[in-house]
Amino acid sequence: MCEATAYLVSSDNEKEIMRDVALVEVHGKHLTFRDILGNEKKLQAKIKIIDLIQHKISVEALYTIQRRKGDRA
Repeated sequence: MCEATAYLVSSDNEKEIMRDVALVEVHGKHLTFRDILGNEKKLQAKIKIIDLIQHKISVEALYTIQRRKGDRA
């Protein structure tokens, strides 16, 4: 199979956002990921790297969520 796993990366971590990605569409500042079952996830992000050998897509968010002390995650 040639599907990839998509990750949201930042300077200090990497979070898996979708497995079995078969399609990535770029719509300006938005990315749409679609897996082999047709499930979709949309993010406001930019592509950092696509590694076809490792089946890995790394993206970086275009915004930062700032939390105040005491806010729940």
